Amino acid sequence: MRRAGLVAVATALALGAAGQSWATTSTGDVAAGWGDRARLRVTWVDRTSFEGGSLAVTDRTCDGRSFYATLTLRTGSGAVRSLGERHHTGGCGTRTVHGDITADDASGVRGITMTLCRTAAGAPDQCETRYLSANPYHGF
Repeated sequence: MRRAGLVAVATALALGAAGQSWATTSTGDVAAGWGDRARLRVTWVDRTSFEGGSLAVTDRTCDGRSFYATLTLRTGSGAVRSLGERHHTGGCGTRTVHGDITADDASGVRGITMTLCRTAAGAPDQCETRYLSANPYHGF
């Protein structure tokens, strides 16, 4: 019985080392200091990618200012890559959902950060980095 248990553990470790893995989903639901909200969900596939992501941005302040989220990827080589801005396009109290969140990099994907921003007339945008998700298959 003891030998069978050791074989099962060794087989599981060998499969894991060979690249066989299960997807892991990360979800971040954050509020900016001024009150608007964003929710990011990605499914980590392996050390080089995530897919099936969605980002919802919600205008909760109703102050007439434009609100958006910027996603940034940190690669395995240490490079930082922007995944672009996703803007809230509705009005007061509404939510805009972006379902196009995916990324991969041959050197690996260490993690993703989300920065929430709102525009200010005649001034730089007000931004806060509010979320960091490390790739469970790679690490930050």
